[in-house]
Amino acid sequence: MYLLRGNYLGVARRNIASTPAIGAAAVNALLAGPSSSEKNAGLSSAVPGDSRLLGLSISSGTATANFNSGYATPGSPASELQRVAQVVFTLTQFPTVVRVAFQVDGVTPLRFASGAVDLREPLGRSDVTAALPPILVESPAVGDALHGSLHVSGVTNVYEAQFRVKLIDGAGRVLVDQPVRANAGTGTWGAFDTTFHFTAMSTTMSTLRVYDVSMKDGSPIDEVDLRMPAGP
Repeated sequence: MYLLRGNYLGVARRNIASTPAIGAAAVNALLAGPSSSEKNAGLSSAVPGDSRLLGLSISSGTATANFNSGYATPGSPASELQRVAQVVFTLTQFPTVVRVAFQVDGVTPLRFASGAVDLREPLGRSDVTAALPPILVESPAVGDALHGSLHVSGVTNVYEAQFRVKLIDGAGRVLVDQPVRANAGTGTWGAFDTTFHFTAMSTTMSTLRVYDVSMKDGSPIDEVDLRMPAGP
């Protein structure tokens, strides 16, 4: 599910009981907020604490999510965009959903919260990219573990569509230090999906560091660190 890391979206992975209503289960987990371990990993949420999902239906690629009035509590323009983006990204991870139509107490709002986000038409991921960091790593996510390889995927909008990935184990050894290239960049959002293999790893926590390199002085920018345990 899609929470916040600082002012932008961040990703956590949860295991839930098998259910045919997986979309509603994912949204309800999102509305409940980050767990203690997710908070310790730096994740938060812009969704108001009294938000409730009243219903969810999916038809022809559109998920219609009906929330209570608590979800529409006015906030800052940034926080309103963030809470909408959290729902859009959480639901559009499923192949049956391309866009999300929002309702509040069964009615499509003419004015949502303070009016920072227009919900009169369904929204897809491309409509809420202002809530994304320059590099959004969707895999691995908070809650994942390492198993002898590192699968890195997500979306990015960085210069020349290239950034770097570094994996450092608990003993300080660099296991991976490689560039990653997306299929678009420099003002356009592109996707990336690659796997790195490594042969040595401490049994303690490792750090995945994802960052771009400044064209001005070569220093790391847009850096995100993710702490990951070794898997069984």
